[in-house]
Amino acid sequence: MFSISIFARASFGLGLAACTACAGLGKKTEDPPPPQAFYTVTAELALARHQPRVAALQYAAASEHDSDPRLLERATQVAAQTLQPTLEEKLAARWIASEPKSVEARRAAARTALALYKIDPAAAHYRFVLVNSPLGTDAEFAALEIYLAGNDNIFGSRQLADRLAAAFPSSAAALRLQGFTALRADDPIAAVRSFTAALALPDTSGKGDENARGDLLQTLARARIMAGDADAPLTEAQEKLANEDTPANRLEYALLLMTAQQNSAATQQLQVLSHSAEYAPVALRLLGLIDFQEGHLDAATARFADLLKADKYLDDAFYYLGLIADRHDDPEHALRLFAQVQYGENTMPAMLRATTILQAHGAAAAADELLDRLVEDEPLRAPEILTARARMYADAGDSPRAIAVLKRSIEEYPDNVDLRYAMATVYENEGRVRDAMRELTSLLNARPDDPAALNALGYTLADHSLELQRARRLIDSAHAVAPNNAAILDSLGWVLFRQGRAAEAEIYLRTAYKDDRGGDIAAHLGEVLWQLGRSTEAEQIWAEAGAVERDNRLLKATRQRFHASPLPPPAPSSPAPGPSAKPSLPTVH
Repeated sequence: MFSISIFARASFGLGLAACTACAGLGKKTEDPPPPQAFYTVTAELALARHQPRVAALQYAAASEHDSDPRLLERATQVAAQTLQPTLEEKLAARWIASEPKSVEARRAAARTALALYKIDPAAAHYRFVLVNSPLGTDAEFAALEIYLAGNDNIFGSRQLADRLAAAFPSSAAALRLQGFTALRADDPIAAVRSFTAALALPDTSGKGDENARGDLLQTLARARIMAGDADAPLTEAQEKLANEDTPANRLEYALLLMTAQQNSAATQQLQVLSHSAEYAPVALRLLGLIDFQEGHLDAATARFADLLKADKYLDDAFYYLGLIADRHDDPEHALRLFAQVQYGENTMPAMLRATTILQAHGAAAAADELLDRLVEDEPLRAPEILTARARMYADAGDSPRAIAVLKRSIEEYPDNVDLRYAMATVYENEGRVRDAMRELTSLLNARPDDPAALNALGYTLADHSLELQRARRLIDSAHAVAPNNAAILDSLGWVLFRQGRAAEAEIYLRTAYKDDRGGDIAAHLGEVLWQLGRSTEAEQIWAEAGAVERDNRLLKATRQRFHASPLPPPAPSSPAPGPSAKPSLPTVH
């Protein structure tokens, strides 16, 4: 009987060989290339079988000697869907050559250039899109704002927005985009400038959208608070509430108080708001988040249980209740709760935490099965899931297996930076510092202007007391691009400490810890304080961070070196995101 699976297996072997010949990756032969349909059929089969790189290579081979715009469009789409930006870059260039006026071809080229941290080409392509799109410039800026908001490349997005704002100096939409990307890149002062300039420009859209203007004013107020100017925005919001006591105004005031880290005052406003039938669910959710972050787990449990009773924010409630059960060392209950997180931003963290629990409690096969299912269900997040799998193996003491997973994953997704950072981390933890340096240096060579890559290599050099002057230069370069990023501030403080400048180091580490109370920064700050003769203060900081990140390897090792007191009760291995959590820089520390 004919078997499609047998055909597929045979086709893949032949297809890869043919692709290699066509693309010039192997020895050329005199045999004629297979027909185009062979490549497209095997590519679609590869997609169905969750073989992303095979699919992208097959479509690239299919379009190698064909200038049909529709084929090039499909090949480019597949390269994008399978997370192969280097292939996508080449295909998009051929698509543009075949169809020079195509806005979609330019958009694809812009996105892949951004993914590869080629900011100037990305800006050039986006300028074409913004000028030539039938939707209009403002609509394209709005679409780009949504796209960049979900893009993990926060520094590249910010640099792209800066270039576009310079190219469209009279566009409020461009300034708005610049402000939002600056805020995500931890530069609230620059965000304030951009938002203020955007609000000063007349509305050219003809829509007169007061809601959009109101939202931007609220974002400006938050940016001002984050930039250190808290009094004026809070006073204005308080006066607005006094003049017009509405639930919406009270919620905005509470959110600004939370931004200013005035959680006690925010709690008072949210408790009042919880008596409003319409606003009670959002108030309960925010109250639960505050209680959770401050370690009031019983109060947080009550808040999230009330949300379940009200049938509101179910995924958030299940997720945080799962974290609380995990913190109380109740893995079975935690797993049941995590399994009920179905939608939203907490779905993936819940599933990944579940795999860690399964692995830690003797159910390694179930953990692997869950990870396999996640890769199939979320192919666009496959590198993240594969990174988590490698981390799970490494934490379990099986570094060879972790390295094997990462090597296979890098072969499948050769442009993914998170996999490369993870590989460097595993190498470093194994004592293979030269291999870690090689990985990070290769990454920096590919992305020389990326502050994340600069910081990762600089920090690793400093942490091992290697080439401290070079480490300082690398970190200074990252700091110049992202002066307020907690991870970079941490690195700057740490290299100063390694250079024997503990008093200066404390300044940067305190600033970093104020923004991110994670275990790594706490470990560094505590060590500096201990060396300055302030051991009690160091232990307080370690205990505070340990309550959230009990499993943090660096924090545990640092406490043990200085014979600090035992860690507090168990907690998840990573802090839960708060209501205004900032993206963390992917470093190896």
